[in-house]
Amino acid sequence: MSEPAPATTVGATPGDWRQIEPTPLPVTLSAAKDAFHDRGFHGTSIRDIAARAGVSLPTLYYHHENKQGILVALLEAGMNSVLGRVRAAIADATTPTEQLSNAIEAIVLHMTADLELASVARELRYLDHDNPHRQHYVGMRTEVEDLLDDILRRGIASCDFHVDGDARELLRYLLGACQEVTTWYHPSGARSPAQVAASYAATSLRAVGAGPTTNV
Repeated sequence: MSEPAPATTVGATPGDWRQIEPTPLPVTLSAAKDAFHDRGFHGTSIRDIAARAGVSLPTLYYHHENKQGILVALLEAGMNSVLGRVRAAIADATTPTEQLSNAIEAIVLHMTADLELASVARELRYLDHDNPHRQHYVGMRTEVEDLLDDILRRGIASCDFHVDGDARELLRYLLGACQEVTTWYHPSGARSPAQVAASYAATSLRAVGAGPTTNV
C-alpha cells in the first residue's frame, strides 16, 4: 500500500507563485499537520495521527517509521513549498527591490496560505540533532537565506538598498518577522493572506531603505 507523493513545490514557476492554497499532502501527513498544530509534536501520539487520518496503526507505520519520520516529512514538505515559491518569485522580477519584495511576499504567502504546515517548523527542536534529515532540512532553509542574502547584497552594491550595519543580521530579522506570522495570523481575521504578504513585503523594503515597487 502506498500513499501518493505530496506535491510540495507550490508556485514553482514564474507567474503562479502567488496562488493561495495549502500544500497537497497525503492523508496521514495532513492529519499529522493538524495534530501537531493543535497539540504540538510532544503532545501528539501516533494513535492521535492514525485516528485523525482514519487509518490503522500498521498502515501508518507502513508509511512512516515513527513520529520523527512524520515530522521530517512535514518539515521537508513545508520547506520545499517555501523554496518553490521563493525561487519562482525571484525569477518573476528583475531589480533587487522587486526581487526582495517578491521573495518576502512569497514566504509570507506560505505562512498564511498553509498556517498549520508553516507552524510545524517550530517543532524542529524535537528532531534529534544527529538525524541526517535534520541537516537536509537545515540545508534547504539555508538555501532560502542565501537567496535573500544575495538579493540584499546586490541591492546594497547598486545603492537600491541603504543598510547600516550587518546585512546578514538584518536578513535574520526579516526572516524571523516572517516566521512570527504563524503566531498571530488567523484565516478568519480581517486581512487576507495576500494582504498580509503585501504588507510584509512593503515593510521589508522600508527596512532596507528601498522605495516601493509596483507589486506592493
